[in-house]
Amino acid sequence: MVHHPLVRAVIMIAVCLTGAVAVAAASPKNDAHAPSAVDLRKHPTGEETPIEVSPGLYITNLVSIDETLETFEVGGYLALRWVDPRLIVARPQDLVPAVREYTVDELWTPAIEAANSISHKRNSYSLQVDRKGVVNYVERFDAVLSNPYNLRKFPFDTQVLQFEFQPFLSSASDIRFSTKPLPLAGISPHQHLELASWRIQDVWYRTERAAREGPAPELSEGLFQLVIKRRSGFYVWKIFLPLALMTLVPAIVFWIDPKEFDWLLKVPLTMLLSLVAFQFAVARDLPRLGYITFLDAIFIASFVFFFLGILEITAVYLIQKGNARPSAVRLHRAGRWVYPLAYCILWLVLTLMFLN
Repeated sequence: MVHHPLVRAVIMIAVCLTGAVAVAAASPKNDAHAPSAVDLRKHPTGEETPIEVSPGLYITNLVSIDETLETFEVGGYLALRWVDPRLIVARPQDLVPAVREYTVDELWTPAIEAANSISHKRNSYSLQVDRKGVVNYVERFDAVLSNPYNLRKFPFDTQVLQFEFQPFLSSASDIRFSTKPLPLAGISPHQHLELASWRIQDVWYRTERAAREGPAPELSEGLFQLVIKRRSGFYVWKIFLPLALMTLVPAIVFWIDPKEFDWLLKVPLTMLLSLVAFQFAVARDLPRLGYITFLDAIFIASFVFFFLGILEITAVYLIQKGNARPSAVRLHRAGRWVYPLAYCILWLVLTLMFLN
């Protein structure tokens, strides 16, 4: 038996230290990435209740728009934010990092896809969690998506490019989209974002309930819409102006004597052939649509005026041959102002019909 007070004190301290080490070894480590009984790769609520996901879309590059194939190519950042209650830190904050990094293989992430996607490439991503369990996922992507275009007002049209984000079929009831997007949503102000023939105006976001065919349930859909307006200057100077001039050139026949039937026909027939060749050159780069666009209507109006001009020349010539030259001359001279005025009025009517 040890009786010396100093020896007894040393023995007691050693016993206490040994017990503390044993307790620490038996306790789980206070680490954000320490293994636990909870599988973080599974749904945070065990699929009992859906997780609300807030999306964000930031466009940095509008690569191309193809109305013929009904596609567009775009690059930017896709962001998702949700709360995982399993990652909430209830311990003193100084023991856990303010932000923890994960990979998509370590943590559950919402299975979201673009329903109208043709191809999607993820260049890089970041997956971070704060002490409140808020998960922030950001990826840099390049994608090609299909999109319907309404070209009735072409080339003075405004189009809406859609990003239809939906949960994957097996996860349709696991998540729902928030009614408000993340502050990240927007458009880059850099000049290279816009195309030479398009001007970006705005980006909108809304949520919808999308129905699936068959036994598949309804699902929540986050819909981003990028509003773009066509730059029509090219078409005004390279198509509409030459088209109007070619149609008005035959008006010079109304200053030629009606008896010159051969010369009267040469002018409109020559311009008609030029108009046909011009239309083929323009139509080569336009989508093949099942409806009439504003440009189509102007082309048709020009053909109609060529046809009416040839009818007028023929009628005047026949009237003159019937010994009614004064009537033929009066009718022919009236075309000097009727032809261009009627053409301008038709332009105005078509503009009101198609562009309103």
